[in-house]
Amino acid sequence: MTPSRVLGVRRLNHLFGRAASPVFLLDADSRLVYANPALESLTGHANSALEGLSCRPSGLPQSDDLAGLGGSLAPPPEAAAGHPCSIETLILRAGGERVWMRAEFWPLHDSRGQTLGTFAMLRERTAPAHPPLSVERRLQADLRALRDRLAERHGIDTLIGQGPGHRRLLDQIQTASSSRVPLTIVGEPGTGKRTVATTIHQNAGGPVSRLRHLDCAALPPEMLERALFSNLIGGDGDGDGSTVVLANVLELPRDLQARLATALNGPRRFLATSAVAPDVARARGTLRDDLYFGLTALVIALQPLRERLEDVPLLARHFLERTNLRASCRRVGFTSEAVEVLLAYDWPGNLRELLRVVEASCANATGDLIRPSDLPASIRGNLASAYNPPPMPPAATPLDERLNGLERRLIEQALTRARHNKSRAAELLEISRPRLYRRIKELNIPDVPEAPDDGHPNGNGEMPPD
Repeated sequence: MTPSRVLGVRRLNHLFGRAASPVFLLDADSRLVYANPALESLTGHANSALEGLSCRPSGLPQSDDLAGLGGSLAPPPEAAAGHPCSIETLILRAGGERVWMRAEFWPLHDSRGQTLGTFAMLRERTAPAHPPLSVERRLQADLRALRDRLAERHGIDTLIGQGPGHRRLLDQIQTASSSRVPLTIVGEPGTGKRTVATTIHQNAGGPVSRLRHLDCAALPPEMLERALFSNLIGGDGDGDGSTVVLANVLELPRDLQARLATALNGPRRFLATSAVAPDVARARGTLRDDLYFGLTALVIALQPLRERLEDVPLLARHFLERTNLRASCRRVGFTSEAVEVLLAYDWPGNLRELLRVVEASCANATGDLIRPSDLPASIRGNLASAYNPPPMPPAATPLDERLNGLERRLIEQALTRARHNKSRAAELLEISRPRLYRRIKELNIPDVPEAPDDGHPNGNGEMPPD
């Protein structure tokens, strides 16, 4: 250390050495150039180790080393831009003790308004904030407080949200976790059905190893039957305490639905997910009555993201922290303008789409904060429907043309279900066979030869879903 540097530290110690509050100075590059004895005592790190420490935002500290401390002492974006502000920050002391503090940052400027450095002081977390709380760090603090409440009350910290609808969801998850009755989780694609099912299983004390996911839409019937009834229901193993999640349960063939309905009271627990409400599916004939009654002791309905836009800033921050942990990029947060863009979008892909947008924006950004220009063009140029002029009404279609199209579709579905047996198709449609032949010819429906009857389960008089 140079003589002038030693003299400077002595002068600072003369001013702040006996101060009870931890005080430190950062240069224009956010490197620590001075720490008073109170900061050394709080952190457990000597001044010689703190000198030159890079204080850059890195989210919540993951360790009690100097890198983690540097993230805790990092000024928020407002301070970096030259504006006084405060934050709540977590200090991990050498040894692992966690201490929450309020950090106040006061940028120092030269005569031309350029930032020379930042004076900072740590105070008790409950102390009133003299400079305003950082907007971005307030969002981070809100997310942290929400996670703490979720973990304390429900034992989970990943289902981020607020409001009456979200509180009702958490209560339903708690109820489902304390019971082993089968249930159905309903929601649009991307609303988090798989996450909710996993949370219910884990909250019930089930290890991840006993959780099985089967996608009824992705597997062919033969493979689905083997996986479900030979390997899970009929096979040996850890049946007691295990959970089977049947994704897209309405895609389960009706003969397998009947077999599943008789197996719901076995040692394994069944959770079903669907994009269509069970009562609607039952009315359409895509869900058998026996399976309907077996899976609807509890129905958990998930809100689409467009109906909970107030949660978008918190969810975006949550996904950003996850992305920072996985990816090489390190972003502090979003500008207020970027948040406005996120709030103006109607999110047809729900949480899944928001996660992709955050990941792409994190990769595109070059600064600490994600700006509107870092968001995908599809988001920036596609506002929610409430902000767009109403769409032009579709061109009128003659009634006879629309009726013919509907009749053609119903006949084609009946023929497919009857394996092109005209007599059986006429019975399904509840019309005479001559009338069916006449309409097939008039509507130019291809006359496909009848397939051999091999006991196909769909030839049972049930119409397919619309």
